[in-house]
Amino acid sequence: MATTQSPRTPTRPADLNAPFFDIREVAWLMKVSVDTVRREIAAGRLPCSQRIKGSKIRVSRADLDAYHEATRLVALPTQRNRRKQVRAAA
Repeated sequence: MATTQSPRTPTRPADLNAPFFDIREVAWLMKVSVDTVRREIAAGRLPCSQRIKGSKIRVSRADLDAYHEATRLVALPTQRNRRKQVRAAA
């Protein structure tokens, strides 16, 4: 009995250096659900480069890299580290 994979299941891209990825591959790369990728596209935070007839959506590697750069989190210095810097400067 053959099983079919859900369209909401993230899948590993066949080629990690491909210029375009479908939604399931983007979800796997971002480590989020397919629904989260769809919400990010609908909100305009993740641009989709190609809309293919039949509801196929492709995201380019450049758009994916830009999204990661825009949403990258940077650790802030802790309160203890800030006090040390102030004392050292005084």
